[in-house]
Amino acid sequence: MNAAIFKEIKNAIQMSFRHRNMSLAAQRFCHTIMAIISKLEIRKRRRRTKDQFSHNLGIEIIIADLIIASAKVESGWAHRSLCNDAFTNEDLGRVTFHNIIRQLESAGLVEIVRGGNLTNPFYNKNSDSRPFYPGLACRFRATPTMLLMAHEHGIDIKKIRGHYATVLPKNVIRLRAESRRKYGQKIGGQKLVSKKDDTFTELHNQVMVINKYLADQYLEGAIFNGYHRGFNCGDHPDFHWNKGGRLYSVGEDSYQKLKQAQRLKDIRINGESIIEADVNASYLTIYHGICNTPLPKRKDLYKIKGLHRGVVKAWITSAFGSGTLPQRWPSIAKKELVRKGIDLKGMNFQEVGERVCRAIPILAKLPETGITWADLMFLESKAIIGAMDTLRESYGIPAYSMHDGIIVPSSAKSIAQREVAEAYERLNFECKTTSHSS
Repeated sequence: MNAAIFKEIKNAIQMSFRHRNMSLAAQRFCHTIMAIISKLEIRKRRRRTKDQFSHNLGIEIIIADLIIASAKVESGWAHRSLCNDAFTNEDLGRVTFHNIIRQLESAGLVEIVRGGNLTNPFYNKNSDSRPFYPGLACRFRATPTMLLMAHEHGIDIKKIRGHYATVLPKNVIRLRAESRRKYGQKIGGQKLVSKKDDTFTELHNQVMVINKYLADQYLEGAIFNGYHRGFNCGDHPDFHWNKGGRLYSVGEDSYQKLKQAQRLKDIRINGESIIEADVNASYLTIYHGICNTPLPKRKDLYKIKGLHRGVVKAWITSAFGSGTLPQRWPSIAKKELVRKGIDLKGMNFQEVGERVCRAIPILAKLPETGITWADLMFLESKAIIGAMDTLRESYGIPAYSMHDGIIVPSSAKSIAQREVAEAYERLNFECKTTSHSS
């Protein structure tokens, strides 16, 4: 595979399964594709009504994602993992997806680049090396034939939003087990089936209300496909919907994926420019609160004399991530700092930690507290969601989550900062809020 083709498939967007026909043109185009597939199928008996409905819905979902990819990405590629885990709680099952994609490929309507893991040529079973490395997920692209058919049915990809609607997610509470390490690499926790107790129902309803309200707002310059709230460490003995819990905007094209400068420049809420109101060093703020320790007096908690702010933040992030006082540079953090032009020559990570702990003594006690990133994330998410709910219910102000802050219309700057601070205070956490604008 040459570099140009690899770059094309690398920049693919995800098939989100969240789009449905909206225009009459999209409906007619979909029915034409269904007729083509029906002629190609060889079946001994007709599908049951329920199965036929699922099959037709699958065709609609797949076509919508392929056409949207052709409009949003120059190469037109979309990606989707084919592992069983990737189809949990989706409207389209793995077997149905495989069957439809195979039929579309046979009809010359879809082009596929197979995904899979990469073999490690230096694998040694007696060492810590691993036999495979993660590869790319499968790539799919509408062929010129499919795109021509879409055009003939009146679908203008330059006005794609007029043809396909985004449906809000139904499964808005998602649960994973604790992550683990294998061959020195962090592996995300396995998806778990959520126990639908009273707490689950309350959390589910809260997110559904947020999604419905924000879906009725006009978000310009970005995509909002609804939130799901992701909880972690579901197999931990102390878990009771109190670990993790962030709001994640569905889809890889969501506003949360944009760089801050682009968000501030491009996004409008109901025609108004935006500001971001957030908490300075949110995890560190919450950690001080849990330990009943006043915050340092300085304005920026990450600012420590003689150390670059990015280095301080990297060490603290690593400490909270592991629940220990880290001794070595995490490879990803080190690469990111170097990419930003921060000189790390002669900078020992352990010495950085000692200097950070002298400036913020409470961090030295982290290993004995038992506090984890999942605990901090839950409390942060509780505060941010609380601020979003208050702004909606008391002021009619739409607020979009950025994990440690919110995006609101510019006119709500003062109210938003105040409500974020008060949401933290309701949890007995003192905090320092900041705002950003274009």
